[in-house]
Amino acid sequence: MLNAYDRMKVSIIPFWGDVTDVPLPPSRSIAMVIFVVDASGSMALNRMQNAKGAAFKVLAESYTSIDQVSIIPFRGDAAEVLLPPRSIAMARNRLEKLPCGGGSPLTHGLTTAVKVGLNAEKSGDVGRIMIVVITDERANISLKRSNDPEVAAAIDTPKPSVQELKDEILEVAGKIYKAGMSLLVIDTENKFVSTGFAKEIVRVAQGKYNYLPNASDVVISAATKDALSSLKNS
Repeated sequence: MLNAYDRMKVSIIPFWGDVTDVPLPPSRSIAMVIFVVDASGSMALNRMQNAKGAAFKVLAESYTSIDQVSIIPFRGDAAEVLLPPRSIAMARNRLEKLPCGGGSPLTHGLTTAVKVGLNAEKSGDVGRIMIVVITDERANISLKRSNDPEVAAAIDTPKPSVQELKDEILEVAGKIYKAGMSLLVIDTENKFVSTGFAKEIVRVAQGKYNYLPNASDVVISAATKDALSSLKNS
């Protein structure tokens, strides 16, 4: 019986033909791109569509390359791992039907990405991990609520302050850096209401920051591929 991560690996194994004639590349040259996509209510519909479009473009390329892709949308109270299916048509269908709305559990999205990345590294199938976060940086759901929504939603449970939410996100950003993973944050927030917190996440994780509030899926996917290329060549 395969676990969730093993099923994901099976679904994205590229066809190599006769393995006796075609040598497999070393795992160090194989990268995993983990998209953490903000699907909360604060993301405008057009920005959400562009984020999903960019994820699909990179996912589609993974079917003909040795790299692996995972997509983690977060909305409501928690994040989920959207495993790449076997076909491009199924992948497009899943992304198009990805619901939007509700709260923004960014901490849980990042925590889930770290877990997926660590599992991939332990498998020995990948050498580099890059987490790509597409968000408007309006996190408002604590990790405690994501892990135990019934307890956290109780009437007598105090709501976390903005600073407490920021502190737990930065703690996860520090874990990303310590784990040796790369982080690319694509900030979609309007500059007139932006808090600048996305840059703070990048600073702690020693990652890269791109401000692309109105970027198309082509621009977002290009930024992702540029960052991935730099990672592989580093």
